[in-house]
This record gives sequence, structure tokens and C-alpha cells, in this order.
Amino acid sequence: METIFFNLQKPYAIKMQSLIKILGENLFVDKFINYHINRLKREIARMQIKLEKYEEKYEMRSSQFYEQFDNGELGDAKDYMLWAGIYEFQMDSKKQLIQLI
Repeated sequence: METIFFNLQKPYAIKMQSLIKILGENLFVDKFINYHINRLKREIARMQIKLEKYEEKYEMRSSQFYEQFDNGELGDAKDYMLWAGIYEFQMDSKKQLIQLI
């Protein structure tokens, strides 16, 4: 078994201790991880809806767009900047999700 230490402000430390007492250590960790897995899945799904709107508008998959955008082939129109930002955020969220699963 491993020991983990947190540096928390007192009110948060008290709340965390209470949750661990109620749930037990293992269940607390499982619930914490599952919460973040579900949050990431919701974020990824919301971003996918936004990406699909850009894909329809510009008739291009986000991965194709991002490669061209990242290579400087498309310019820096506002829509492109937003699209790239959403795509990057979704990719980061997917990486985090993979690490938690």
C-alpha cells in the first residue's frame, strides 16, 4: 500500500478527512477517479459537438484542419483560432482520460 500526502488548506483537509471516514479510503479514491473520468467524457462530448459544426462549415475533418493550421497553411482567421483551440483542448482531455482509465 502506498501513502499519499496532500497540502490542503484546513477547510478542505477537514472535508476530505470526513469523506474518507464516511466512504473508506478505497471507495473515496474510486469515486474521485470516476468523477473525473465522467467529467472528462462530458467535456470531450461537448467539444465534439462544437468540432462537428466547424467540420460541416468548412467540409474538413478536425484532424486534417489542425494539421494544416499547425503548418501555417490556413492563416489565423477567428474561426480557425477557435477551432484549433477546441481541438487542442479535446486532445488534452483525451490524454488525461487515457491516463485515468
